[in-house]
Amino acid sequence: MKVKRFVAANMQLALRKVSQELGADAVIMSSKKVDDGFEVVAALDYQTGESTENPEVERQLELQRELEAAKASRQQGSQEREQRLDYARQSDVSSSAGLKDVLQGLKDKRYSDDRAPQAGLESGDDAVDQAGREAHYNNVIHAMSGELRELKNWMVSHQGSAWDTSRPLTWQQSQLWQRCQDVGLEPAWADRIASQISDEQSVEQAWQQALKLIARDLPVAAPELFERGGRYALVGPTGAGKTTTIGKLAAQFVIHHGADSVALITLDNYRVAAHDQIGTFSRLLGVELHKVGNEKDLKAALLKTQNKKLVLIDSAGLASQDPHFQTQLSMLKRTGAGLKKLLVLPLTSQGRCLQENYEHFKAAGLVGCVFTKLDECFSLGPAMSVAALTKLPVTLVTDGPHIPDDVHYPDAAKLVQLAEQMARMARTRWQAADAMHLATQSRFQQGA
Repeated sequence: MKVKRFVAANMQLALRKVSQELGADAVIMSSKKVDDGFEVVAALDYQTGESTENPEVERQLELQRELEAAKASRQQGSQEREQRLDYARQSDVSSSAGLKDVLQGLKDKRYSDDRAPQAGLESGDDAVDQAGREAHYNNVIHAMSGELRELKNWMVSHQGSAWDTSRPLTWQQSQLWQRCQDVGLEPAWADRIASQISDEQSVEQAWQQALKLIARDLPVAAPELFERGGRYALVGPTGAGKTTTIGKLAAQFVIHHGADSVALITLDNYRVAAHDQIGTFSRLLGVELHKVGNEKDLKAALLKTQNKKLVLIDSAGLASQDPHFQTQLSMLKRTGAGLKKLLVLPLTSQGRCLQENYEHFKAAGLVGCVFTKLDECFSLGPAMSVAALTKLPVTLVTDGPHIPDDVHYPDAAKLVQLAEQMARMARTRWQAADAMHLATQSRFQQGA
């Protein structure tokens, strides 16, 4: 005979359980109301006249009750573990203070639970026992701290870094990585910065260290570079600000060294009225201007201006698909080591565009870059990423149309600070826009 106990919220559900598990041949031996609803005891292969007080029946029922109690205990333990995990997630585990609160709460609970039965003991040996318990609990809390830290790191970044999935970032490193993304840094650079910082400090302290690492990684040319003179060709896309930058540099040099110390050369013979702007600079400043169309003319112009202290070459902003693009690039590359090529990067362009500009012009033999249109941009991170990842020193930064004032020598720390300020302002603007949208939506719903 097989005997089983069923408990359900009502008698109908209990009988349905009996039918589903024991089948239509089951015999109801007893039924009664209990705390959880209704209890039904049913049997299979029950013989008529057989006593319901059979010891075997009682034994099977007792075993079943024990199994149900054990199962309930396991479920309760699982629920408590889930609650602890939920508490760790929902509480401010994102900060070290939050984690300490969780650990201290667990420690206080364990300590008070263990200490309660000992409340009636006197001092003496009990003090020794208490010290032993304190040491034991400290060890337990230390172990739990490590386990919770690992759990926290796994929950936040168990998939690893976006660029190095073989090495997961810790929770704090993932926070720094995200802040680098907000500044506009390329993921590869952000990963390199975040991975160098340990978790033995607060997030804000770690972020300040990260900003210093970013500034250290950003290459900048020696200050007052152009005051020494030299021969420089500016290359870059159309509208990047090459000609205007040349006008600013020439004007500053003329102010300090005189018009006879400067010469201008233009390679732009592909656009209508291409010489008008640089021709205007030449007339206003009183400096020489040479217009060249091929490699032979360029070498001749450089020979004629060899006595000039500063020679600036303006190139045409051609698309990489233009048939003249490679011709101009080859001309600049073969001119010689004395001519330094600088890539002009407009800060208003997207990061991918800046990367493509570098790829297109690097064959010319670049030695540095120029950041233009700082006054019009909203994120410095993309251009900084190009300079840092390609090891291309930033030589100049321009921030307006005024000649000769709006051109400056770069300072890595100031550029990084400005990049962070731009990121904070952008985040504030988005938060304000989101709040305004929610307020407008709420008014619309109330009006409806």
